Amino acid sequence: IGKRSTIVLPPLNEEIGEGYYLMSFEHEISENDKIARFLNRATFGATRAEIDNFPTSKLTTQSAAQWIQSQIDEPSTSHRAWFRKRLNARSTRPDIKFIPDHPCHIGSRWRRYTFSKKDGHQWWNTEGRTIRVIGDGPYVITFAGHARTTVETFPWKNEFPKITIDPSTEYSIACWDFPEEWIGGTWYMRAGPGMYCRPVLNPPIYFDTNTTQLANPVVPLPAVGSGGLEVIDQQKNESSGQEFILLNGLDHDICTQLPDIMYEEDPPVFGQTPDGMWLQFDPRYDVEENTAENPLRDGGGTRTLISNGLAQCSNVRRNVFNEHGCILSREPTTCKGTSDNLFILIGLNAENIVAIHEITGTYPYAVMNLPLGGDDNAPIVSPCIKGTKTRWEILPENECVQTDMDTQTYNVLSSVLRQTQDDNSFVRDIVFPSNGASCSADYADSLEEVSMILGNQCFKRVHPEHLSVFDLTLCTREENPCTLDLSNGDHPVKSPLDNDGNAFFDYQGQDNVFWDDQLSRLTKIGRLGDTIMFKDLPNNMRLAKVANRFNDKTSQGQSYVVVCGSRNEVANDPSLGDFGFEIIEHFQNVDINPAAHRESVFFMIALEARDQLRQLMAWQLSQLFAIVPLVLTGGWDHTENFLNYYDIFVRHGLGNFVNILREVTFNPLMAENLTFQDSKSGSYLFETTGSYTHADENYARELMQLFTIGVFLLNDDGTKMLNENGEPIPTFSNDEVMSFARVFTGFVQSQPRGNFEENDSSWNAIDELIVDPIYHDKFPKHDLTGGYIGDGYPLCVDLPSRMFLRKGATYRLLGDSPRPHAFIDEGTPMNDGPARVFELGENSRLREILCNSVNGSCQFQMTVTLDSNIECDTKECQVDEARVLKVHDVYYEYIRPPCVEQVFFNDSKKVTYKNSFRHSSCANPLLPHAAEACCTEGNGGTLTATRYTEYVFDHERVNFSAANVRCSRDGLSQCDFNFVQGDGVVGLHWTNSACQIAIKVNPEGKVAIVYEAMANIIHPNVHKDNMNYFKVYWNGDFPRNSLNENGGNSCGNGECSPLEDGGCFCYIEVDEEAVFSKMPRTDEVLSKLYIGAYDPLTYNDDMFSKEFGEGVIAYLAGGAYSSSTVFEVEDSFGRVRLMKNSIETVRVKNSEYSFRNAPSFMSLLNEESAERDALNEVNALVDHLLYHSNTAPFIASRLIQRFATSNPDPIYVSSVAKSFRTGKYGSLGSGKYGDLAATVSAILLDPGSQSAVLDADPYHGSIREPLTKALHVLRSMEIKLENGKKVLENHFPFTERIFQMAHSFPSVFSFFLPENIPSGRPGEAELTSPEAMLTDMPKIINMLNGLFSAIKYGVSRCNNGFGRGDNESNCQEGNFTDAVARLSFDSQFSDANDVVTELSTLLTGGRLGVQNKQIVIEAYISKLPDKEAGMRIAQQLIISSPEFQSSNTVVKNGQPRLPLPDPQPKGVPYKAVVYIMLTGGADSFNMLVPMRCSTYYDYIRIRRGVEQRTNSLLKLDATDSNQTCSFYGLHSKLKTAEQLYNSRDLLFFANAGVLTKPTDKHSYAKDTLSRLFAHNHMQREIQHLDPHLVDARTGVLGRMSDALTREGLKVHRFNIHDRAEGLEGNYRPDPFIVDASGIPLFNENPSTTDMLENIKKLNEDTKQESNVFADLWSDSLLSAMTSNAFLTSALANVTISSSFGDDHLGKGMEMMVKLIATREVRKVDRDFFFISMNGWDAHKLLDNNLNRNLETFDKALESFVTELRLMGVWENITILQTSEFGRTLEANSVRGTDHGWGGNYMMMGGSVRGRQIVGKYPEFLNSNAPEILDRGRVLPTTSWDVILSAIAEWTGVPPEALSDVCPNLDNFPKSDWFDVRDLFHTV
Repeated sequence: IGKRSTIVLPPLNEEIGEGYYLMSFEHEISENDKIARFLNRATFGATRAEIDNFPTSKLTTQSAAQWIQSQIDEPSTSHRAWFRKRLNARSTRPDIKFIPDHPCHIGSRWRRYTFSKKDGHQWWNTEGRTIRVIGDGPYVITFAGHARTTVETFPWKNEFPKITIDPSTEYSIACWDFPEEWIGGTWYMRAGPGMYCRPVLNPPIYFDTNTTQLANPVVPLPAVGSGGLEVIDQQKNESSGQEFILLNGLDHDICTQLPDIMYEEDPPVFGQTPDGMWLQFDPRYDVEENTAENPLRDGGGTRTLISNGLAQCSNVRRNVFNEHGCILSREPTTCKGTSDNLFILIGLNAENIVAIHEITGTYPYAVMNLPLGGDDNAPIVSPCIKGTKTRWEILPENECVQTDMDTQTYNVLSSVLRQTQDDNSFVRDIVFPSNGASCSADYADSLEEVSMILGNQCFKRVHPEHLSVFDLTLCTREENPCTLDLSNGDHPVKSPLDNDGNAFFDYQGQDNVFWDDQLSRLTKIGRLGDTIMFKDLPNNMRLAKVANRFNDKTSQGQSYVVVCGSRNEVANDPSLGDFGFEIIEHFQNVDINPAAHRESVFFMIALEARDQLRQLMAWQLSQLFAIVPLVLTGGWDHTENFLNYYDIFVRHGLGNFVNILREVTFNPLMAENLTFQDSKSGSYLFETTGSYTHADENYARELMQLFTIGVFLLNDDGTKMLNENGEPIPTFSNDEVMSFARVFTGFVQSQPRGNFEENDSSWNAIDELIVDPIYHDKFPKHDLTGGYIGDGYPLCVDLPSRMFLRKGATYRLLGDSPRPHAFIDEGTPMNDGPARVFELGENSRLREILCNSVNGSCQFQMTVTLDSNIECDTKECQVDEARVLKVHDVYYEYIRPPCVEQVFFNDSKKVTYKNSFRHSSCANPLLPHAAEACCTEGNGGTLTATRYTEYVFDHERVNFSAANVRCSRDGLSQCDFNFVQGDGVVGLHWTNSACQIAIKVNPEGKVAIVYEAMANIIHPNVHKDNMNYFKVYWNGDFPRNSLNENGGNSCGNGECSPLEDGGCFCYIEVDEEAVFSKMPRTDEVLSKLYIGAYDPLTYNDDMFSKEFGEGVIAYLAGGAYSSSTVFEVEDSFGRVRLMKNSIETVRVKNSEYSFRNAPSFMSLLNEESAERDALNEVNALVDHLLYHSNTAPFIASRLIQRFATSNPDPIYVSSVAKSFRTGKYGSLGSGKYGDLAATVSAILLDPGSQSAVLDADPYHGSIREPLTKALHVLRSMEIKLENGKKVLENHFPFTERIFQMAHSFPSVFSFFLPENIPSGRPGEAELTSPEAMLTDMPKIINMLNGLFSAIKYGVSRCNNGFGRGDNESNCQEGNFTDAVARLSFDSQFSDANDVVTELSTLLTGGRLGVQNKQIVIEAYISKLPDKEAGMRIAQQLIISSPEFQSSNTVVKNGQPRLPLPDPQPKGVPYKAVVYIMLTGGADSFNMLVPMRCSTYYDYIRIRRGVEQRTNSLLKLDATDSNQTCSFYGLHSKLKTAEQLYNSRDLLFFANAGVLTKPTDKHSYAKDTLSRLFAHNHMQREIQHLDPHLVDARTGVLGRMSDALTREGLKVHRFNIHDRAEGLEGNYRPDPFIVDASGIPLFNENPSTTDMLENIKKLNEDTKQESNVFADLWSDSLLSAMTSNAFLTSALANVTISSSFGDDHLGKGMEMMVKLIATREVRKVDRDFFFISMNGWDAHKLLDNNLNRNLETFDKALESFVTELRLMGVWENITILQTSEFGRTLEANSVRGTDHGWGGNYMMMGGSVRGRQIVGKYPEFLNSNAPEILDRGRVLPTTSWDVILSAIAEWTGVPPEALSDVCPNLDNFPKSDWFDVRDLFHTV
């Protein structure tokens, strides 16, 4: 095709007769077919109208491009907006997000019937919600104390006996069902507890106002049909004409007498029309418009006021995504929003704790009297152990007794206690130094309970959380998940605050296990006596009312407030009809599963939207950026937040890929999904807790692996780059994952607000995340290409003087608040602002620009960027760098251009706070990082300093030189002060004291920065114990410690000092030099220069002169080449790059060792932490990945798979990648890199897709994915909503019918893996087929059942259809009575051939072959003259065909697909292997924990934050296991496993993992062929155990099965729920795939008696040249039908006695038990079962994850074992529990762990030789141990090959075949192999 004429063929093996045969393919289709084929790829299914309206009647590249352009121009259909417009929730009262509408407002709703579903929505709660019937006829019926209607006779329903109405009796409503909403509809009434519910007819509303007094005045309503009041939804069945909408608002005096807001307990409002008809006001929530383009002018302030503060403000925090539409509001009721609240200071004292409780209803407590702990299994850890954190309570001297210890120990502990920076007045936390200090040998390990007398104070060692303030609200819930003693009557958590106002929770008397068990579930707020920021409160306490309590400045009524909105936050439209979506927790209006809301929105837009290409692109992109609802807060029932996330792909699906990356990164769902929300830097946690943990790695890894670059380097054509050994080259390593993870620290949710769907007042999963700079990592991050993320950015020291007045300077409006957003100004009071502000003078040109005066009035703009340099005015001329400026009555913040700081510099100076006893740091004297501090010379020892008298503003920073000048102007000089007094004393101040900058070099050559300054406490970030190591690029070797490193060099031949824990300590200096002395080439500039430069035009005109080279412009300072020269070039992506002709080298003093200086966006000074810089760093990383050479071919390949073919040829990929890079395909696209419109145009228009003859290519195309197939049928066959429905509602979750649906992803890998190689002919050709993962028996059967049902009965429940409901009485083909929707397509033809041809065009794009077409025609004719019946059978047969199910044609050979012969069993005793995969990477080092040995101390140190305490573990005796420890602890949730271990039926494999061969920590990267640490690769590896691809298509269990088959045994293999590669083998039959919920019947009521035979004919066997994917479908379908019938019969009479859970694992293991019970019916010798349990990827809150999952696992295991024993087959079963990898021993900052390697796993069964731990549990768990890699990733010492080979031998595999089963086995010495008799009793 076109230029595709060069083919490289592999060599042939002529000895076995291999040869090549040239074949040609023909496939001619009509023009209509060509158009349909194109549209079927570009839409959710071509319709007849779209084909007819195509730009031309003949498909050409030009007409297709014209259609694509029209789709690009089509306005996008927002899913969130579509949902919000139809929000129609009945209101029970104002809530945190919405308020009800008003009876007199436009769109208010009214009804004629008395009772609504809302009245019955809490039928179980009768308090205040009862019915009374007053009178003896006529009767007044009241509800909740208010009259509802008057009836002459009580409206009992006839079929039940009536009861006498008693006016004194209170009756409950609803009982178990909501009232039917029409006059005469049924509702139920019960006369009391235990009495029968009686059906009552829903009466009309009627009152005689002469006899009935109504609480509210009656609203005079206009006549129905007058244009003012209209019937809504005429087509609604029962209630037609009974519900009304007020189209025009009412202006009547009565309206002012009605309440602004209706509460549920308020009297209802009634109205009357002129003809006397009575109606009741039916309040609905008022969902307001607050879009980014048109935000609410008052930020929702009016709603907040009239709801008495209940409804939250709607004002959205300004960010880069919404600032274009923000406005400056002067409305008196304007809500300021909550962005300023973040930094409110709250003291954690008893008074404030009580106040928070009273406001929020939560239970914060300072916990006291926690036992210090310790027992025989785990003694208390000595405070002298290096790196150990301990807490000490500060008491009066007389309350303690000094503990006996020697002088050395006393002095060391005293020094550590005194030198800590901790200034808490109640407790002091210390961390014992890692280097330079030690207690005496006698006390180093033995000290436990200690008291130290220091001066007049006693420091008493206490529990690490003594006097910590925790949120104990969890422990007040009814289910009481906390282990508390409730025996004395008062709740121990509720009582102190509720009854006594006591802020202390006294732990004495509680179960000691409670605290360790529950700690991970409780949120720690801080310590008593700490001062925290509002943003640090837990979500449930971070409420506006709390902020107001601690903030004197009101949040409303400001003079100037910046108000912003949110994209697609539109208002609801009541006129759209009666149906409306509900809001979570308000499901009173529609009978619908809440999760189905988001599915309904997706379906309706997919079916009806005009922007089909954009919507299809959004769907395919959403599969690349999958979020998993099961791991999300509210994931099962929320709607709006999911739609808001999905809109990212709608918005940018035909836009630019970079916008997707940025918006996904800041989306709260993705942050929770991939767990980087609340991830904090290790330095922040070390500073605040004394413990060093790492950033969460989850998002950093998947951002690369799944979203941008993949795992292997690619050529432009998508093929893998290979190294010299022919092996793929990884794109990244763990080093890069760890580096990038630090970029994603500090991401926190925006503050809660109103006007969107959410039932949690503390949660905001809509608005973009905030990056909190305090939590953000400050150190350099290396990149993927041998540099740093900050490379290419200019240095901050190179900023032109007074950059804030130069071209490009940007200002952002703050309103009337001086508090900046882009950076932090420490000490700005919340109420009055700083004492001295930077107010621009009247003659200032900058003031004039910012004012933007029109007719004498300032028209302030949200963002202002200077387009030229301007002169300074008075005060401006004195300022180094602007921060916040005052212009009239508003403030602007200055946004500095993106720049980086080199982290190493010369001539550093000490900076410190006004009180020098706080920590100090070192600062670059060239940067404006501190204020001046001026002293009088010779002022003695006091050294009290002051600010310069003429300083401009409080938070002003200057560089060191300017500080000197300022002091001299006051006749003073800078000094090393003790204290700074006077006004404006905030932040850091310069001293004249020099600093030393040093580095610690670890064994890997990474460095950590150490600052040294005289007589001050150094900030923890740069303290000598700093553990923030980062990568540097050494020029050759680096200093190595000879004491503990092989190949050391005595720490640089003695120029550096050795560190006790490994590594070297070195002092450094920095050199700078020019790189080029003459004009370089473009490639030289880009490869040799790393430092960016500012636009030379921003400097003074005479600063630079120009010199031109070839593609290079040189800007010469002083007319000569120097380190100040700037080069301008254009890179390969078309970006203009400005690079500085400089390189800075950091040298170890007095040595030859050096490395390039490292840039960082963040200042190492906490006070200079800026959200501005953190955002710049995030954007830099996104750009780094966007412009990576892999991104274009990687994204091209992924999207081609989704749109066109599973195995695109390299030229096709190259073409699409080129369009991604250039932003153009022909005339389509913007011309910008990353343009997705150009990308999808290339996919659709390239010859690799557009030529119809490709459909006949045997290896082109794909299996089609289930969801688009289903939508294709519904759309092309013109689905029509029934019974007045306006939304496809009340449908069954499609994930349970077709196993694929938007917003229902099972994992981050979506529904299938792009690299999946299936069985059958595609597998034989080593072709990938992602969608084949969804072509197993349950999925095929369920999908076809659902589609058949939709065709025959409409969307209903009939025969396993897509609908819900219990009514199957109308399940008769062609009867659509109970259908939500039906297919309405009616062919325009009458001839059978023409009808089927038209169906073929629409459903297959003309692919339906002649033979198959004839089968359909004959079936159609058989139903005539019933044309509709003929249409239905024709549709069903076509969608069963391979031409519909794949994208290809077929060439049949005329032979049926015959089922495989059933082999005969050998008759040996039955055995089965059950393989349980805990997917996600189970943290097994918290499942099996060392006890009573030295390893335990390593364990608790390295696992700090996630460690298991021994008093909660189940003790296992390992004295006979040859392990370091005699006892190990089993996780407390594994009680069944404990019993099995003790009964000798269970053993552990210690430190097992995937290995290619034996290796060590220095060689593992080259020794291991597996792609370590990636879920999908490691899941494949652990199932295949074949990294050399000896038999690439098979798994280890499949090869085991093959070996047994060769021995003559009959073997069955079962996948439970999903296909597992581990079971794939070379022998048939293929593995059965069985859904955990059971075996569905196939096509229970076929449309014709021969339908099954016709389906088989459609899928007959094919010729070799027929397409492999079509063949795979047919093979899978026939196999599914055969398996379905076979297993349905086998399981028909199986019963079991044990109870299994409803979870996936429980149901799956129940199914396995049933299948084992059929072993004799199936006549098998061996069974292999594979089941997986998801959810083990515990990047966050590890303890919660393990507690939940292990409890589920253990319960399922208990039932499984019990049932096997009852069957008498326990001795015949071996169960192996695995996971793809273990996890890091070191925790991350969100109390989770990240991807590791080795782990500990269980094997159990009646034949297992249990009560032992085999393999080798690591003796040492520290960084120096031979098995411990970075972050505590454990290098496995036991290979899965040696484990599985022993199991294989137990099953009967002969010894000579073991190497076939486990191809790596021979790589391991025989001494590493397990003797099968050591693991099993019987073999």
